[in-house]
Amino acid sequence: MKNANEEDAGSNCTDRISDLPKDILQRILYFLSQKDAVRTSVLSKSWRNIWCTRPNLDFSDNNFKKFKQEFLFVVGNNLRRYRDQRMCLEEFSLCIFLGNYEFVSLLEKWIAALKNMGVKEFRLSIYSKRIQRRRRRSVKVPSVVFEAESLQDLHAEGFTLDQTTIGRNVLSKHLKKLHLEKVEIEDGVFQKTISNCPLIETMTLKSCKKLRNIKANNLRRLKHFNFSFIGTPDVRCSIEIYPSSLETIEIEHANILLHKGSQFRNLNSICMYDVKFSSLDRFSSCKFPSLKELALVYCDGLEESIEESQLFIDAPNIDSFVYHGCLIPSISFSTTSREWSSTLSLDITGAPSSWLLKLHKLLESLSRSKISLTICQLSLVNDDDIIQERLDLVQGIKSGNKPAVVVKKLVLRCNSSYFSPLSNGLLCICRPRKIGNVNYTDSESVFKNLMQREGGNQDELRQLWVPDLEEVSLEIYDDNRRQWDPTSFANLLDYDEGERIRTRFALKWRENL
Repeated sequence: MKNANEEDAGSNCTDRISDLPKDILQRILYFLSQKDAVRTSVLSKSWRNIWCTRPNLDFSDNNFKKFKQEFLFVVGNNLRRYRDQRMCLEEFSLCIFLGNYEFVSLLEKWIAALKNMGVKEFRLSIYSKRIQRRRRRSVKVPSVVFEAESLQDLHAEGFTLDQTTIGRNVLSKHLKKLHLEKVEIEDGVFQKTISNCPLIETMTLKSCKKLRNIKANNLRRLKHFNFSFIGTPDVRCSIEIYPSSLETIEIEHANILLHKGSQFRNLNSICMYDVKFSSLDRFSSCKFPSLKELALVYCDGLEESIEESQLFIDAPNIDSFVYHGCLIPSISFSTTSREWSSTLSLDITGAPSSWLLKLHKLLESLSRSKISLTICQLSLVNDDDIIQERLDLVQGIKSGNKPAVVVKKLVLRCNSSYFSPLSNGLLCICRPRKIGNVNYTDSESVFKNLMQREGGNQDELRQLWVPDLEEVSLEIYDDNRRQWDPTSFANLLDYDEGERIRTRFALKWRENL
């Protein structure tokens, strides 16, 4: 029970926050969502109507679900109240589904009201689905959208954006974020739009039909560029982009053109998926002094023959390089980084043609980094297909021209056998510190094959790496502690065959390697 002193103390407590000036309370609600701001009305008398006068409004029809008419009423009523009472409205955010032309006409009225009220920051997210599907008719972006000078953030999805939409002039001079998704827009309209929006900092373009050419070189403040398109392999958009302000680039399924000698001073991240390079020489001539992350996934044009010049990346501060593809890229880095990583994932779809020789060259070019290598063998390799390659490797390694490269981790997946001729070749060109992820039911047989010194399959390639292997130990992953721990084969017998157990091998090689 509370004593008398505690009760007296409680009765004398005051709600100091509620006693703050009205403008301070409004500023507090500025940082809340519209839904949470309304909830504060039940706190006390002082809070009852504060949410009605805060300097920003944020509406989303997602909060109303099936009550669309109620949502339209709430938005319109609030705008009228701010206008009639001449209240300050600094920011206005709206997310709405424009399913028919009635909604479009309302949006036009609201935007006109915002313009008259002098709103400084306007964020709009509009989305639509095709109506009258037999005629494949879609809703056009209301022309009044680009007449709102206060518009800073536009997210449009499922519309058509044509010449009638943007009219003669695009007045969105303060637009900083542009997100177009599933929008039908032609090159001329797109170029006119962005040329009149010089302050764009973030641009996202996803699945925009009819868009075939993008030139964003005049956007001097562009920091983040994201493009993706899912279509036929022959249908691609050509992208020409090199503003020095760029910080991140993410492109999927497109052609890219970089101007020779471009300097991307602020670019720290590049991610490209299914991208074709128009010129490797131009890419190699570019400077990336701030680049930290580079990811190339199924990018055409990197798989040059081993005799030809490499793709050269001038990135002195690189932290991470990721490559995933079906062929071996010819690539090298110029960097002063002491701690950086290379993650390689290679899919074998057929018999390798100089596979190991190309891979060894790639590993050599990345040898200053911590390399993780994954080989996914999607089809069986015929021993006869790599006989000549094995002979070339043996001759090269024996003559000292191809020293093995240290690899942090080696993973072999699918139909790959650790001791096929290909696997023996891998252990000749690299010295993995870890081998995984091994099915725990196969762990013991893999261990015996690794440590086998005499008898069995003692081909010429195997004899090149077996003498250098000093020790092999088994490790198991502890899901609770999220770490790898040493274990023994006897301990594996305690697990049921259906359990998902992750095991790997730690390898110790001669110290001079």
